[in-house]
Amino acid sequence: MANISFHDLLKAPVGSIISKKDLYTLIQYSKVPGSEYWNGESLIINNTPQQGINWVGSLPALDGVLVKVRSGSYSHDGWVNSERELYRYSFKARKGVVSLKEKANLALLNQPEFGYPVVLYSEQKSNWVFEGVFSLVDCADEYVILGRQAESHVLAGKVGQGFMEGGKKYVTHLLSERSSQIVKLLKSSGSWVCEICNDDFKTKYGFEYIEAHHKVPVSTKATKSVVVLEDLALLCSNCHSAVHAHMRAGIEDYLDIKEVVVRRLGANV
Repeated sequence: MANISFHDLLKAPVGSIISKKDLYTLIQYSKVPGSEYWNGESLIINNTPQQGINWVGSLPALDGVLVKVRSGSYSHDGWVNSERELYRYSFKARKGVVSLKEKANLALLNQPEFGYPVVLYSEQKSNWVFEGVFSLVDCADEYVILGRQAESHVLAGKVGQGFMEGGKKYVTHLLSERSSQIVKLLKSSGSWVCEICNDDFKTKYGFEYIEAHHKVPVSTKATKSVVVLEDLALLCSNCHSAVHAHMRAGIEDYLDIKEVVVRRLGANV
């Protein structure tokens, strides 16, 4: 176990076992400069008492999250489907009250924006079994749904503002934009032109790439509905990031945001 780090846990095969003692030692001594488990401040494994979640590094742009689950510990916790692709995991609560400002909860809520991996372990007597690498795919009042990632989907963190500025509505919006339904619509559109700056990604960079943005925030809809291409704004990465920044600042109407960004782009020509 000497010199192991959180990144080494990511490389383990699904189903592999680590003893509770060894994982506890890694978590505790990752915080101690000069110890054989010290790998720098960015790989310190933080935790809250009596909660099976550890966050790696400093919020909001973490290196990852480590989740340890025990059968029957929380009423919401458990596999959603028999394929074990989705896991329902409870937010940290104090006396039954969930605060989304808790660091343990922020570590989960910030995942869609920063793209860091969530490593899931399940209890097996005196050991932890590695269930795989997951990401946040849905968010309810008392729990989140973690979805299994393909190996190629493990992403490095990116610059962003995080949940505290965007709120739960913003997290829901991010998750909706990454659904399989949206991916299919984008592939069928055949357009790689940003509707704000008019850059053609395929012409400019030689690759077919575009991002989708819901013109009407999904959090404002009373019921879930089928999304069609007309519901989406097709944007380049830069303009999409700018739109999200304005959303976090409190502007929800896409057309209002578009007008502001277009005006600023015109002023900088």
